Amino acid sequence: MPTGNLDTNLQIMLIIQDDIRRYSIEGMLRSLDIRLTVQFSADIEDLSTFRNGQLIISSSNALEPVPDEIAEKLRVHNIHVLVLVDSADVVEQSWVDHANGLLDWKDLRPETLREAIVDVEAGRFHVSATLARRSVTAPDQAGDDTTSRRASMIALTAREHQVLRLIAEGLSNRQVARSLSISEHGVKRMVGIILAKLNCPNRTLAVVRAIESGLLVV
Repeated sequence: MPTGNLDTNLQIMLIIQDDIRRYSIEGMLRSLDIRLTVQFSADIEDLSTFRNGQLIISSSNALEPVPDEIAEKLRVHNIHVLVLVDSADVVEQSWVDHANGLLDWKDLRPETLREAIVDVEAGRFHVSATLARRSVTAPDQAGDDTTSRRASMIALTAREHQVLRLIAEGLSNRQVARSLSISEHGVKRMVGIILAKLNCPNRTLAVVRAIESGLLVV
């Protein structure tokens, strides 16, 4: 479990429509060994009081696609986003692009919530164990096309596949960002998502697994 110190004046905005779940999260946050300010909003656009590096925690079913002006505010003010996901949820892609962490409700306990916050605040992309397993788990079936079926179950977007290909070529995050004309921060987030989908702890193993599953041909 990651250890480390959090901002002692951490401000967190909760965007969770279900009152019971929101009260549960508030209770967990207040039980942690950190001082923080928790506020509730039903609308992602209510960011006027947020400062650089602060944190949004939201349930995935409360999120609409990210408007351009909100995406810009998240980027400019370096506002971190942790999305709580139900097992059956498909997270809105624009929020996947902006998220700094994904945490399954099934994994949610005070200690796992703190772990997620520590990761996000430290700049690490956080994916909980259940979500990492779900990203790559499929029923094994006999037959010669097992590899291709496994590859089809690892759903990378076209951009994620581009990033994976460049990583396999040995490019750094900065070089990938320049090659694709996107921000280095965006590449870092995308690499985290790729590692989660491939259930790998680092880039090297991710490339090996992608080759083994047929996602990459060398």
